[in-house]
Amino acid sequence: MILHARAWVLLALGFCYAARGDECMVPHPSNENWTLEGAELQYKLLRFYQNQGPPPLEEVFLSTQNLTTEVQEKLMGECPGLLITSFLVLAEAQLPISRRRSDEALAKADALASRLSERSYSEQAEIWPVEEALQSYRAAAAAVASGDDRERQVHMVICHCRESLDWLQGPSFYVPKKGAAVDVFIYEKCNFETNLALSQKFRSVSRIIVDDQGMRRDECSGYLRHLIDHYQDPADYTFFFQADAEDHMHFGYLSLVLKSIEQHALTSAFVHLNYPRLITSMSPCRAEVFRQLFDRYPGRNLGSYCCAQFMVSKERLLANPLERYQRMQQMLFSDSPAECHDIPGHSTLCLMFEVYWHVLFGEPDVLPLRSENSQLQLFLRIRDLENESYLPQGSMYLKLASERE
Repeated sequence: MILHARAWVLLALGFCYAARGDECMVPHPSNENWTLEGAELQYKLLRFYQNQGPPPLEEVFLSTQNLTTEVQEKLMGECPGLLITSFLVLAEAQLPISRRRSDEALAKADALASRLSERSYSEQAEIWPVEEALQSYRAAAAAVASGDDRERQVHMVICHCRESLDWLQGPSFYVPKKGAAVDVFIYEKCNFETNLALSQKFRSVSRIIVDDQGMRRDECSGYLRHLIDHYQDPADYTFFFQADAEDHMHFGYLSLVLKSIEQHALTSAFVHLNYPRLITSMSPCRAEVFRQLFDRYPGRNLGSYCCAQFMVSKERLLANPLERYQRMQQMLFSDSPAECHDIPGHSTLCLMFEVYWHVLFGEPDVLPLRSENSQLQLFLRIRDLENESYLPQGSMYLKLASERE
């Protein structure tokens, strides 16, 4: 491959290509008011490959999609490293969900690199992380290739009371069409009859009655029932859903996870599926329940996404002894510790478990933002749009701080 063959060439005579401020600008394909600064993308790419920042996926997709010939040629004249690196990032991001699109992006990067002389290529490789992007792609490709071709077993666990489950049949809910067998387990907490014609979309649909013994224990009783009952025969991947799943997550993000399973390309062991972020906090109740569960006190804080919907691999599920899940179930149906202040009719323990699930399955006490979580594959490290602030244009700080007394 041309990219590999040229990566070793040293920068001749110490020459460094530098673009002017008005160069290396990537225009939006349909809105002239939106422009990507090449310097910003370069900074973000360098920080990402130095493990100091999230991947600039939005910027990369803008830089590679719907480019006119005129724009591409202008960028090749000003910042060819921008295009080459961006297509390599695109190739890695597409790899687990579409091998065809990944191969096309890789071929595009190679074709662009082949247009440069060895000196020009080495100059660009000095100022753009071309080699780092290529090595990252190769590592991701090797990880995907190391898997086998056997059919993946998938469990979908749904805790249900009286909510509509029409989303399971809707067009936005992606179900693997090959390479995976999906079994659905509906844990009925209100003895409500669920009549859904789901057999055509899934291999099986089971309905299990759960007795919460007169108290609201939310998703915890259903989740723990499944973890205990299927500890000896866990699926390769288990998804845990609330009955109102669409209120907390984007089906588009869920489809990325399911498509990667379909392609036998998912190597991430734990993926939180929701987008609302909880305020990171600590309380005596939370700390004591954590201690009883994990035999240690938590760090300064505990943090995660809201509302307990996630995917867990078989390996992470079995990393806990069965006795831990049984202990959680026993705690759920027992009195709360003295440090807790119960809400009548609600299980305080389940409220505490909401910010423990990720720790239970091997993640740090404060789960990083998914864009900053290096344990996730690149294609899953998207921005948390719903957790971003929308501030006025300009700088309120600069305006106020620079005012005269």
